[in-house]
Amino acid sequence: MKPNRHLSSSVVLAASLIVSGCASFEPGLRYQDLTRPRQPTVKETQEGLEVSVEEFASASKSKQAFDADIAPYGILALLLKVENNGTQTYRVQERTISVYLGNESLPSISGERAAGQGADSEYAGKALGWTLLTGPFAIILWPATIAGSAAHTASVNRRVEQHFESMRFNDSLLKPNQSAAGFLYFKLPSGVKKLENLRVEVTPSEEQTGRRLSYTLSLPTQDL
Repeated sequence: MKPNRHLSSSVVLAASLIVSGCASFEPGLRYQDLTRPRQPTVKETQEGLEVSVEEFASASKSKQAFDADIAPYGILALLLKVENNGTQTYRVQERTISVYLGNESLPSISGERAAGQGADSEYAGKALGWTLLTGPFAIILWPATIAGSAAHTASVNRRVEQHFESMRFNDSLLKPNQSAAGFLYFKLPSGVKKLENLRVEVTPSEEQTGRRLSYTLSLPTQDL
């Protein structure tokens, strides 16, 4: 019996689509980019210590950083940057950073969880899209293509989670002329369509004396 060249070609096409999908996770920002000069949404300086925040709630900015629009999935990403242009050494810890939407405190979440809720679901949906692109042979090829899609989606999801974690803000001890930057991830209340009265409170401490500085940074209203 002669092989069905049309069917064979479809199998190759399906495999190619799955592989190309796996390679499609291409965020425009890497961790090394975060300390480079950027225009923050809001900033405040005390005693030479500058704290700035840039929101990544819009679809365009979110896709730039994470190759996915994560706010509709209930995830808020904020880029925190701290620059020590003063003469003292300061400690900045994630536990001393709070975010409020109105009077409601937003819970902080890990990069892995933020990826799982905010980005992985997009790539899970793409698996079905890759399979359907095999055309009229989708049903015939379904067992192979859906298994391949699931395997490659899992691989992409691991890359996504690693990326979110690698971009996260880490507790830092900043000597004069040092800086630190990274993302903080927060869970948004269900059904939120607008970021209104959003503020970030940061309380870094002077390393030698333990004295704390208090920053309150209010961000402008933004539709999601």
